[in-house]
Amino acid sequence: MEPSAAQTVSNDGGDLVIAMKPGWIDGHDESTLDGVLTFRASDGGRRAYALTAAVPAPIVKPALQIAARTAPTNIPLLLAFAFFGGVILNVMPCVFPIVFIKAASFMRSAGEKPAEVRRDGMLYTAGVLATFLLIGGVLLLLRSGGEQLGWGFHLQAPWVVALSAYILLLVGLNLSGVFTVGESLAGGGESLTKKGGVAGAFFTGALAVVVAAPCIGPLLSAPMGAALILPPFAGLLIFAVLGLGLAAPYLVLSLSPGLGRHLPKPGPWMSVFKQALAFPVFAAAAYFIWVLAQQAVGAGLGAVLGGAVFMAFAAWSFERSKGDGRSAFVLRIVSALAALIAIAPLFTLEAAESAGVENGEQYGAMTAEPFNSETLDAYRASHIPVFIDFTAAWCVTCQFDKMTVFSDREVAEVFSDAGAVFMVADWTVRDPEITAALESFGASGVPLYVYYTPGEEPHVFDIPLTKKAVREAVSGAGL
Repeated sequence: MEPSAAQTVSNDGGDLVIAMKPGWIDGHDESTLDGVLTFRASDGGRRAYALTAAVPAPIVKPALQIAARTAPTNIPLLLAFAFFGGVILNVMPCVFPIVFIKAASFMRSAGEKPAEVRRDGMLYTAGVLATFLLIGGVLLLLRSGGEQLGWGFHLQAPWVVALSAYILLLVGLNLSGVFTVGESLAGGGESLTKKGGVAGAFFTGALAVVVAAPCIGPLLSAPMGAALILPPFAGLLIFAVLGLGLAAPYLVLSLSPGLGRHLPKPGPWMSVFKQALAFPVFAAAAYFIWVLAQQAVGAGLGAVLGGAVFMAFAAWSFERSKGDGRSAFVLRIVSALAALIAIAPLFTLEAAESAGVENGEQYGAMTAEPFNSETLDAYRASHIPVFIDFTAAWCVTCQFDKMTVFSDREVAEVFSDAGAVFMVADWTVRDPEITAALESFGASGVPLYVYYTPGEEPHVFDIPLTKKAVREAVSGAGL
């Protein structure tokens, strides 16, 4: 049974009937289950009975509930969703600047160096696939060891968030021309040696995955959820196909240079546009710093902000260390020391025990309360409708929905008219209770939106979330 679900007790012709929501049984081949029933009798004393219950039928994991709408056992369909979901990630705001860098490299080299373009395309794809498989493999390995984790688990660690901010800061400084490493840190500038080009292309693929992690978009809920409950090989295959979808546009361009005729011609505009792209990358770095402010405790945020200054100084002094002589050598030492000073405090950052709203806090236009399974059960037992927003500070889609859907006054009025409770399950830092709740709906991560109507099965919303869908569900017009 599912421990957090409501239990109803009734009298059926003198028989005591206790109805419980089915959970799941792994590796249990017996036809009965043993348990203990405890209750308080009418005289105030406690009673307990040892019981043996018959298992009525095979029980399916409720973690398949969402994916069931898209046939979770249909592996080819899940792979198709993963691939096209990966393709869509290329136009997400956090990924697009990185993708354009590779497109700019393609436009520069397509006519003159098609062999290098093909090599870069393959290496970029290898970087994407290797990083997706690394994150996915670590996730599956930790889950097999009993850890309650989901997609985006690495972003629940403050040091990972801070390091991501530093990397994006360096990419932005590189795009704006503060420093260069060979052709560029992201592989999108002038020609360089073969060794540098290999490193740049592979690194750009890895970087694309890092910035894509907070941007789980449409089509990915079912495959990502299924990847965590299917056998390891099938789960890793889903991660690999997702990565292939992310890399596909640039890979196709690199293997078919003739398609370059349909792209804008290279020219001085590319240098200006590349510098302009530094600003959305800086914005992404600032976003990660904001996420860190929700996660870290103590002086951690101040240490990282100071470290960002040292990291920028390291990049500046590195650019000025190019050349020969004693001064160049000293500047390289200074640059390395500044980078070390910036990175050293990251591994001492302490995560907050929890994140999220306080009871009665404003959340956009909504009055929210923090998620709690016992409180949820009490509301459901009292036939009070409940809407749960599973979210995280590092989830870009979640924050967009908060600024649009949940900041809408009409949506708030519908909640008020329906007497519905708005709960926020904030997954910014690790929370086993929220992880378990996500898994009960087949979700591997956020966002997830669920509405409990009294007497009905919970309604899971499609992604992307719309104001109309929320209004109809809460008012009862869409259910």
